[in-house]
Amino acid sequence: MFGLVHALTFLFSGLLWLLIAAWNTRAAALGMGYAALGALNFTAYAAYVASALTLGHLGDRVGFKRPLAWALMGLAAVLLSGFFWHAPWMLFLSACGINVFYGYFYPTVEGLLSRMERAEGVHPYSTTARYSLSWSSGNVLGMVFGPWLIQNQGWLVFSGGSLLCLTGAAFLAAHGRRHGERVPVGGRLAFRPGPDLSVSPGRLATLRLGARVALLAGSTAFFGTMLLYPKILTDAGIPLAQVGLIAAFGNLAVFVAFLVLLPARFWIGRPGLCALLGSVLLLLFGLAFFLAGTPALFALTAALGGLAYAVPYTFALFYGLATPDADNARQGAIHETLIGVSLGFGPLMAGALLSLGRGPGVLGAMVLALGFLSLLTQVGWLALRRSA
Repeated sequence: MFGLVHALTFLFSGLLWLLIAAWNTRAAALGMGYAALGALNFTAYAAYVASALTLGHLGDRVGFKRPLAWALMGLAAVLLSGFFWHAPWMLFLSACGINVFYGYFYPTVEGLLSRMERAEGVHPYSTTARYSLSWSSGNVLGMVFGPWLIQNQGWLVFSGGSLLCLTGAAFLAAHGRRHGERVPVGGRLAFRPGPDLSVSPGRLATLRLGARVALLAGSTAFFGTMLLYPKILTDAGIPLAQVGLIAAFGNLAVFVAFLVLLPARFWIGRPGLCALLGSVLLLLFGLAFFLAGTPALFALTAALGGLAYAVPYTFALFYGLATPDADNARQGAIHETLIGVSLGFGPLMAGALLSLGRGPGVLGAMVLALGFLSLLTQVGWLALRRSA
């Protein structure tokens, strides 16, 4: 049992991807072009980045649970604007309001878990594993049901989401009154004790930088394509009813990657191997776009994208949560800023390229370029550090 905070992460990650799928599906239904879709997601995630940079570190100073409960009540109000998604400008406003919340939510949860679970004797490795599995499993559900729900039962997305926010705020406030900022673990941990983290600050900084470069490239490629998947698939003649299921293969691959990668541990402290793994997966992801054309091949392409994102995500989150200092929320804010930047610029670049009318192959070229850039940057940085 993950407990309250992990349950919140699962539920609200599912809600986020349900909303992402929903606003991109509604945008496609309103006839917005690829460039406009890219601009929509860029604007929304500019709000995410601004929120992560300005609000994401507040937990280190003012606490985590009570401010998060108030933020959930704010999101409940924002979600009601979804009943008015009848024009593109309404999508822009609503998506920005939603992402202001999530830019605060994820760094706060990461900071809370990394600091308080460590105080309970939980190794950062186990925190990384449990947190990653909780949000990634929620993402799968959100992407599967998002496109269908927004087209058929849109009221359920917004009213149900608001009710979930109010319920979560009540439970979080009650948990804070009972336990303070503590996150009681209870029972046996799902993973064995983690490896030794007694590395120098300089070495940890090197590991973080390489992992974050790989994360930025992988997440830009994944989100740049997946957020436009509803329109890409419908333009390819695939019925809207199948869009969510096909796109969900990307998030399902993320979840499976965590299940396989986290218990293995062979990658810890080996930045060269990490650079190779992430870059090879990105190159395979890019090549798959040149073949995509049927539902099965689009599903395979989405799955490769999920792997190309999940692998460097694991490295970056682990080295961020392994902070020896009391800057847990700050490290979470840096991590989520990278995610927000990729969520903004990825769809913007992909939308601009797709607007040229050259089909999914142009996305393959974009992903291949990101893969080579990621590999060269990480190898160059490692060579520079060794020669210093």
